[in-house]
Amino acid sequence: MAAEERVLNFLQQQNRPYNAQGVTDHLAQYGVKKTQAQKALDTLSEANKIICKEFGKTKIYMALQDSGEDLTKEEMEALQQQTAQLTEKIKSSGSSLQRAQKELKDLQCTLTAEQIQSRIDELRNQWEETHARLGPLRSSTKLVTAAERQAVEKAFSEAMDHWAKRKRMFKAMWDQVSENIDQNVMELWEEMGVETDEAVDLNLPSMQQLLPKRARQ
Repeated sequence: MAAEERVLNFLQQQNRPYNAQGVTDHLAQYGVKKTQAQKALDTLSEANKIICKEFGKTKIYMALQDSGEDLTKEEMEALQQQTAQLTEKIKSSGSSLQRAQKELKDLQCTLTAEQIQSRIDELRNQWEETHARLGPLRSSTKLVTAAERQAVEKAFSEAMDHWAKRKRMFKAMWDQVSENIDQNVMELWEEMGVETDEAVDLNLPSMQQLLPKRARQ
C-alpha cells in the first residue's frame, strides 16, 4: 500500500487531528518515514482529500467531516440566507429569554411574609443543630474515628492521583499536536475551550501538600 493511501486511511479511521510527526509515529510500523508522511499529507491536502489547519509554523491535518456532494451556487446562497434568518431569530429569542430570566430573578428575590417567617424558622433550626454539634467539640470530645479518617485520606489521595494522571495525559496529547505553535498557548486554549487549573484558581502541588506525609512519600 502506498504511503499516501495509508496516510489517508489512517486519518479517516482515527478521525482526529494529527501533525506530521504524530502520523509518522503511528505509521512507522508500516515503514512510513516522516518525509513520506509529510509529502503524502501535503498531496492529500492540495487535492482536498483531507483538511489542513495552520497554527503558526505547525500544520494540523484531519479527515474530511462531510463526504456529501458539493452544493450548487444557488443552494449555497439559499442556505446562507436561511442561516442568516435563523441567526436573527436566535438573537431575538435570546433577548426575550434574558428579559424573562431577569423578571423571574426579580420575582424570586421578592419573598412573602410567610416565606420570610419560614426562612427564619429554617435558619433558627440550623443554628440550634450547629450549636448542639459545637458542644462536644468545645469539650474536646473525639468525634472522628481512625477508620473514618483513613477512609477520607484514602479518597483524597485517590482524587489527587486521578488529577495528576489526567494532567499528564493532556500534556502528552497536547505535545503531539502543538509542535512549533507560535500563538500564545493560554489564548489558544481559551479559544478551544480548554479549562485549566489556573482558570479556577486551583493548584495541584498545593493541594497535594494537604496529603498526609506518609501518602506523599
